[in-house]
Amino acid sequence: MKSFVQSLLVSALAATAGGAAGAVSVNGTEISAGSGDGWTYEAPAVRLTGSGPYVVSGTDVSGKTILCAETDCSVVVSNLVLSNAGSGYRLHGDGIGLALAVATNGTGRAVAVFPDGLYHASGGIGTVFPDDPAAAYCSQVFTWSDVWDPSNVSWTPHETNSAAVVWAGGRFVAARFRGGFMVSEDGAEWRAAEWDGHPVNLRAVARDPASGTLVAASTEGLWRSSDGGLSWAQSTNLSAYAVVRSDGLFVAVGNSKGAPQGVFWSGDGGATWRARYFSDQNGALYILVAGGDGRFLAGGPSGWRALRLENGEIVSDGTASMSASKFAVASDGDGNYVACAGEGTGLRESDGGLQWTRSEVTNSTFCSIVFRGEAFDAEGVTSDGRYTGEMLKDRFDDFWHGRFDDCGQGRSALLCGTNAVKLVVAGTGNRLVGGPYVAGVSVQPGGALELSAADAGPAALEVRGGCYGSAIGGGWFDCSSGSFVQRGATLFARGGAGAPDIGPGMGSSPAGPVTILGGSLRPYGGWIDPAPSNGVEAVRCVVVKGLAPGEAAQLANLPGDYGTDGIVADANGCVYLWLPEAAESFRFIAGGSLRRVAAGGGAADAETLPDPKVETAAFAPAEDGSMTVTLRVSSPVEAEALAPVYATDLSALAAGGGSRLAPSRVERVDDDEYEVSFNLPAAADSGFLVIQAK
Repeated sequence: MKSFVQSLLVSALAATAGGAAGAVSVNGTEISAGSGDGWTYEAPAVRLTGSGPYVVSGTDVSGKTILCAETDCSVVVSNLVLSNAGSGYRLHGDGIGLALAVATNGTGRAVAVFPDGLYHASGGIGTVFPDDPAAAYCSQVFTWSDVWDPSNVSWTPHETNSAAVVWAGGRFVAARFRGGFMVSEDGAEWRAAEWDGHPVNLRAVARDPASGTLVAASTEGLWRSSDGGLSWAQSTNLSAYAVVRSDGLFVAVGNSKGAPQGVFWSGDGGATWRARYFSDQNGALYILVAGGDGRFLAGGPSGWRALRLENGEIVSDGTASMSASKFAVASDGDGNYVACAGEGTGLRESDGGLQWTRSEVTNSTFCSIVFRGEAFDAEGVTSDGRYTGEMLKDRFDDFWHGRFDDCGQGRSALLCGTNAVKLVVAGTGNRLVGGPYVAGVSVQPGGALELSAADAGPAALEVRGGCYGSAIGGGWFDCSSGSFVQRGATLFARGGAGAPDIGPGMGSSPAGPVTILGGSLRPYGGWIDPAPSNGVEAVRCVVVKGLAPGEAAQLANLPGDYGTDGIVADANGCVYLWLPEAAESFRFIAGGSLRRVAAGGGAADAETLPDPKVETAAFAPAEDGSMTVTLRVSSPVEAEALAPVYATDLSALAAGGGSRLAPSRVERVDDDEYEVSFNLPAAADSGFLVIQAK
């Protein structure tokens, strides 16, 4: 009697994320060498002057490496990370997307608090961070950057969704307005901390870098943690809007129940507090910054209050009438301050915080001001919503200077121009990020970009555009885009706010065709312009779920000659295929399972179907040694789609070998149940049979 084996033969390769590290090299030569065969480097541009192929690898998130194709060429990206987003454009699509706090671990990992939740980034985050990674700038506002990824903590946007975040030495700690304390080692996955009671209206967090003690301000009191934010207890019921750590003191501003506004300070790590109330204070004090040498500057709608503490006592107290709105303020640590008083007010400066003068920068809203080294660094937006770039001023200078031209216009990571560039992806550690106003990969009208995988192994590339710039195509100033063709590989495309993921930059501009003949393409914004096709008919995004994250997805029986090289599942175990808008449903194999896609157009999810099941088997030997086999099969596919494969050696089947047999009879006996007969060739005394779905 011949043995029978039933299975679906699909193998899966494990995807290994390649870690990009070290200086950028072209064909094995570091670009610091200046040139190689067919290329030259003069910062920031690597000019590709020959046809290649060029193999480019390495990491540069400082914007010093930009690939420029100056002729038709082939470029292989292998563990390549290029980011030009550090020029700092931080506008959201519907205006200024304000972040309420930002913290960094000092090694490139950062967390930002936006009105709709916590976001994290691992590079290309600009230069808006204080020198002290643990400093709590509760009043400082940072604006949206395209490099942020959402964490697992979100909330419904509302004007009261404020929070603070600090790096506590071994973890990030966030204090969420009306939401308690949370901790995270990586900024992506957060969990609740323990606290004594239910703190609400949390506003700010400060850290003592020497002891690691944390203090949080809330309208229900000041809270203290001595274990890096894992647990909290209320240390006083004083209501506080802001808290900082400087000169051996924790200092906060706020009030106590029924009392006027005041300042509170603690010299024993937040265990006990002293207070001074101001009967002349009209309105809340909610901004606080340390000015160095015992100086502190607090602000509110009625103006600024400059304080100085010595030996735990307030030795001076003065006021200034200039309104202190909820925008930004910074100190150089020597008693000099720069602030933005309100929307469209520009920058104002003060020596000591009591007398303020208007700078020559008068008509912008600055949402971020920090002091770095010997210079103040401010970023904001003009009255028409355009990014100012970074404004710098040495504290001994008379004028502010802009760091970026063209309102902060950045650079693309890859410039194709009007050339035909074949971009080949090898490995999974590849990322190209464009700066403000530009595409991640710029393709001008007349130019063409073709994307494929180096081989059948895992191949993934993430491309991001700056705000108003697409991931692949055009930017704001060069809106139009050339053509794009994808034949394989895995592409994660994210356009900047106001621009498609693939296509022209912001605004209605001419765009070349988008043709998808293979690979997996996830458009994060779901916007491709023009709508893609396979060169003959429209295609739609079909999401295949249920794979292992990072799995090199093995696919079979896709419509036409769809390219499957380099397809890798994303972090959610999904791949994104672009298949014809069929008039009838069709089926294919992915991840070892049979999938079905419903008829029609528009995006769709592929349904996972149960495997074909053999209910009974009958064997009728013939005199010549052959055998007729009749199977009763329950299957979600028509019997004609079943493909018997026979071999006398099981290892041959496992390796994909064996003889395919055509059914001699197919008869439907019930719904989704068939009898299928076919003839096995003459053999010795055993053989193996595999039933596959075509």
